[in-house]
Amino acid sequence: MTNRLGNSNWPSRNLLKVFALSLLAMPIAARAENKCPWMNEATASDLVGGDAIGMYSAEKDKPAVCTFTEHSGKAIRRLQISVEVASDPHQRFLSTAREGCGSNSPLPLQTTGNEAVICAVDSHRKIVGQRAFGRVRDQIFIITLSTSIKDDPTLTPAMLKMKIDTAAEQVSGNLY
Repeated sequence: MTNRLGNSNWPSRNLLKVFALSLLAMPIAARAENKCPWMNEATASDLVGGDAIGMYSAEKDKPAVCTFTEHSGKAIRRLQISVEVASDPHQRFLSTAREGCGSNSPLPLQTTGNEAVICAVDSHRKIVGQRAFGRVRDQIFIITLSTSIKDDPTLTPAMLKMKIDTAAEQVSGNLY
């Protein structure tokens, strides 16, 4: 079939060019998906108060870790989820919570189960945040939600407590 200009291959050539250009543009438009099994970037972004970028790492004989980070001006907001399988999960939960809370008294996290607590991140650090510890069967999880700004208007102390509770519910639900 010949077009008006006398070129019989015109439709197939243009189609091929369009296809080739779309393949070249695809990596620019697409972004690697976070592979965190307990939370997606959209939920983490809501918890940190902005567009978070997620990273997932899992190495043999180490806890699997998802880290979601959001940068906004001088603020760095981070949500980190660590999950490990323990041979004595009850004892591991108790020791992890005791070590992780340090001098801060852990408070029961009622909505997540009978083996879940929260506490403030150690105030000697340069971050402000909350940490949740919990156990689901033989899995121990640690969630830290933090900000690098002392009086962060996005993650106030009240918001940190509410959002760490939400994060713990999500993670424990996904571990069942």
